[in-house]
Amino acid sequence: MNAIWLLMGLLVLSYLGSSLVSGRVLRGIGLPSGAEYVVLGFVLGPSALGLLEPSSLAAFEPVAGVALGWLAMIVGLDFGFVGNRRVRPSRMALGVLMSLLTGGAVAAAVWFAAARGAPSLEPGDRVLLAAGVGAVSAETTRHAVLWVTQRYSASGRLSDLIADIADCDDLGPLLMMGGAFALVPQATGHWPLPFWGWTIVTALIGVVLGLVAVVLLGSDFRLIQSWGVLLGTSLLTIGTSARVGLSPLFATFAMGVTIAAISRHREEIVAMVAPTERPVILPALLLAGAYVSPKAAPFLPWIVAIALAARVAGKLGTGLVFRVMSPDARGASPWLGLGLLSSGAVAMSVGLAFALRFPGPVGHTVLFAAAAAAVFGEVVGPQALRATLRKAGELAAPERESLFFGRGLARAARDASPGDGDAPPSSAARRGEG
Repeated sequence: MNAIWLLMGLLVLSYLGSSLVSGRVLRGIGLPSGAEYVVLGFVLGPSALGLLEPSSLAAFEPVAGVALGWLAMIVGLDFGFVGNRRVRPSRMALGVLMSLLTGGAVAAAVWFAAARGAPSLEPGDRVLLAAGVGAVSAETTRHAVLWVTQRYSASGRLSDLIADIADCDDLGPLLMMGGAFALVPQATGHWPLPFWGWTIVTALIGVVLGLVAVVLLGSDFRLIQSWGVLLGTSLLTIGTSARVGLSPLFATFAMGVTIAAISRHREEIVAMVAPTERPVILPALLLAGAYVSPKAAPFLPWIVAIALAARVAGKLGTGLVFRVMSPDARGASPWLGLGLLSSGAVAMSVGLAFALRFPGPVGHTVLFAAAAAAVFGEVVGPQALRATLRKAGELAAPERESLFFGRGLARAARDASPGDGDAPPSSAARRGEG
């Protein structure tokens, strides 16, 4: 498949994403993580059917980089908010801390495993591999939580807690990614800084250009001019950070957080750019799947297996910590952490960025780990979250028949709850629809 046909396919996916957002087709179609598009990309890619050629994929690398940066900016604009409500600082800190601890646990497990089983890796590559796999293993995607709460009309303190945590833990993987990229910047000869210094520089690039965007947006919000400001400053952030080998995703995330924190027009900006998230996610996920290569390294299978096991252990530990530290989760199931296993666009974006920045065994192993975590989390996460909320008594409506839950399951749920009508949408659902 040449680049023209690939472009046409990506445009079709983008249109499909915009239709799902605007409601021109059935809402709720698709997996919450978007893993089906990753699998589709893998099937079409060079490692399977070969319909997408490596040369065609290489031609779209700059486009993929811009798309990932734009998605990170949208995540930054929404960081610390559920709808237009600010998340409490205590919950925000807890979500970020648990994300970093999960990613750190996975990184440590991968580092020790690679030290014993992959002696051919240089020490620097081993650190990059561990940091990258840890970063793609830290997220709990907010889309999965929203998907469950909307579909089953979940409402209650535990539902709100999980929604808040999932909305705030994106900082963990992006911060780990920023630190990993800062280990090997391309400007070390000009400005010799330690990796933490380059990580701060990455954030400062986003903060400075976010402030520039706020100034240019001014006090009089106008839609057309605002699009030009956001597109221009985001492209400048992506280009500046990429030029010195730093993480464009972490920089644009910092830019989005800065705009959301300072601009008085945050709600208008979010309403303007939010509909572009899904149309950008779907093509990006397909490209990420096309880059997945199971034969990229001899150590790839067992590194990924160790990462998945460590992620499950880390999320189970996270659930236990929530039960101890948050009164809203005191009565939750001990298996709460399994409901946090869903990962999605942020993890896949980090994995694809690693594959583009570090082509070879390290980058492709990180991307494969991200894809494996997304598929595994899709199988386990929503089911476990639904069971947890059911045990907590927060499923306010009978389970609805859907594309991905068979008629037998839906009928059994209806039989178990005779006479129940559809309850009013939960607070989480109303926030998501808003």
